[in-house]
Amino acid sequence: MRGRLFEHSGDMGSAFSEDYASLVTPNVKLEEIPDEGVRARVTPAALAAAAGLFALALVPRLLVVFFVTDPQNPGLGWYGDVFHHWQIAYLSKEIGFSHGFLRLWDFKGLEFFWGLLHPLILVGLFTITGSVDIVIPRLLSAITASISLALLFFLLKRNFNPHVALAGTILAILNPIAVYNDGVGMQEPLGILLLFLGLTILGRQPALTGILWAMAGMVRAEYWVFGAGLLAVAIISRRHSRQITPLVVGWLIPSLAYMKYMAANTGNPIYPIYWNFLAGTAGEWMADIPLNPEQVTAQLGARIVLVLACLAAWWLVARRPKSLLLLSFGLGNIIMLGIVLGLGEYVRGYVSRVLIDRLLVVPYMYLGIFLAVGVLHALPRVAYPRISRLIGWSVIGLVLILSQLAWQPILNTYRPLNEIWVQEKELGQQLASYYEGGTILIPEDRQGLTYALVRYHGLLAGSLEGQMYDPFSYMSGDPFTDWTKNRTIVKDWLVSHDIRLILFYDGKSTYERMIQLEPDWFDYQATVHRGTLDIYRVTVSDS
Repeated sequence: MRGRLFEHSGDMGSAFSEDYASLVTPNVKLEEIPDEGVRARVTPAALAAAAGLFALALVPRLLVVFFVTDPQNPGLGWYGDVFHHWQIAYLSKEIGFSHGFLRLWDFKGLEFFWGLLHPLILVGLFTITGSVDIVIPRLLSAITASISLALLFFLLKRNFNPHVALAGTILAILNPIAVYNDGVGMQEPLGILLLFLGLTILGRQPALTGILWAMAGMVRAEYWVFGAGLLAVAIISRRHSRQITPLVVGWLIPSLAYMKYMAANTGNPIYPIYWNFLAGTAGEWMADIPLNPEQVTAQLGARIVLVLACLAAWWLVARRPKSLLLLSFGLGNIIMLGIVLGLGEYVRGYVSRVLIDRLLVVPYMYLGIFLAVGVLHALPRVAYPRISRLIGWSVIGLVLILSQLAWQPILNTYRPLNEIWVQEKELGQQLASYYEGGTILIPEDRQGLTYALVRYHGLLAGSLEGQMYDPFSYMSGDPFTDWTKNRTIVKDWLVSHDIRLILFYDGKSTYERMIQLEPDWFDYQATVHRGTLDIYRVTVSDS
């Protein structure tokens, strides 16, 4: 709503060559290749392998987007935030950028809470395609996740062996929780892609790696922390001494620019991190009520996982294996979730659905990686390699089969949500039937409604106003104590913003009292959405 708130081809070839080295030179062990990589061409076999892995990952995700779910409904009531991301991108494109350089536009700062890069990419895609369909962010997340999984194979192959690479990647590709969540349209797959791409080219392009890790921080606050964490681990480990200076500079320059951008738009250079901590971990947005038994269990489980993950991280840093950075990302993700759920107040919002949520996609991915490393890397080194690998692959196969049981709770959660989406579309239809021009004043928390009005009824951004920006939002105390003064402010606002239709929740005291005091300004139209929302036509004029 209205308110304030790739490099030269030769370089890239050498950069990717360390991932594909064993395909080009199959008799050379990966352990014999220096961390800085080798200068070899990207072969057709390597490209075919990457394309095959990408396709293997993308196909099931597209099936979910277009056949398992309604393409227009990523899960309103579960993933309503997808519509919020869409709204930020759409309103920024239509309104915000005209008010300042890369100025995001939604409501009172929450647009900057999510990050800058994802909405900018969506704006670019909306402009290129000429469409603002919700399928666009869903395809973006599915495609970026699939590229990440192709990169994961080569990262695992470089750090372990082909068996681990294939097993770990297959478990990640076919994990139902990842398959579903990678196609809903959220921004996490984009951040993971930037971090993985940085890990892939670190040996040959450390400065570019730093830039990519900094850009990941512009996707989501957690990835800002993860990028900085990977940078710290690279410095501490001393495995990449030749790359440290360009890596740090590459990360620091865009990060400082981003902080300046955030300070200019929000007054806080670390605004996304600050509010993610304050709102989630510190509990600013959480109700201060006792934990229920399910939440107590989740808190205890998170604390146990946190201790185990910290011990594993300590062991990794002490041993400094070649896989340190790759594994540190997964452990860092697990540690952060352990802190948020085990030590913070976010657990007050915990529901069992979290177990199949996007927040656990990376932890589940790394559980599969740790399993593959254990049974296909560590075990064959200590006893009977061929028999151990047979046992290891049997374990991987069994886990892969059992993991498909997760489809049941996923679909049991999604399918009932279709009714919520149907109702939201019906609400958009009802509201649009009363629209005769001007601006509609709508509740600020109905991004699905905004999408329905734009996508199905052709309303433009300038025709929608969020109630978070009405005059009452800026008045202290009871606005009706001095109504003689405030009525002029409200009237002038209604006229100047050309408000002609209002949709508000039944029981919204300020609006109900305003209508009671000024009946000549409004004309009741209907009560809709199962009696929860009222529609009034605004008849007040400048006279």
